Amino acid sequence: MKKRHILIALTLIALCLSCALAESPDPYVPEDGWIYAGYIYGGVAFAVPGDYAAFDIPEDDAANGVVILGGNEDFTLQMRVFPPEVLDYGTFRAMIEAERTAEVSTRMDDGSEITVYRNTRPSAWSELYGIALTGLDGLLYKISIFTGVDEEYGEDAPVWEIARTIGQTARHQDFSEWGVENAPSFP
Repeated sequence: MKKRHILIALTLIALCLSCALAESPDPYVPEDGWIYAGYIYGGVAFAVPGDYAAFDIPEDDAANGVVILGGNEDFTLQMRVFPPEVLDYGTFRAMIEAERTAEVSTRMDDGSEITVYRNTRPSAWSELYGIALTGLDGLLYKISIFTGVDEEYGEDAPVWEIARTIGQTARHQDFSEWGVENAPSFP
């Protein structure tokens, strides 16, 4: 029952995010057919294709910090949160920059750095693209993008454009004024 409530809440958040982010200053707005999704408790938001569907998160994955799992035919997305004693943004950024198969870039979002990286040796089973950022709650959030059911990852596969758009739209969003029960307030 708790999972069902969480999925309903995530669906409502995804629908409301489009309106809220449209009012935010200078958000990157992808072409028609995209909606915003996010995680209210970390203050993290990003665009996904309109046919994106949330998946049930297995208990083992939830216990390991997975807070969002979803996708469509072309991609699968997983967002995971890390406690600081396990992994922080600086440590993760150093690790990914040292990885020879990662093409890494960073950008700023309202004074906070976001790392975006691409796997230069992709496979149907590897992480193809990722985004790492510190949420408004101070925790590390890592968004991983994999192939979809089609397992396509060639140069022209739709997963790459989806991943680039998610990377360009990943941002911080303060949801504290939404009136969501148990939502944190950010300074």
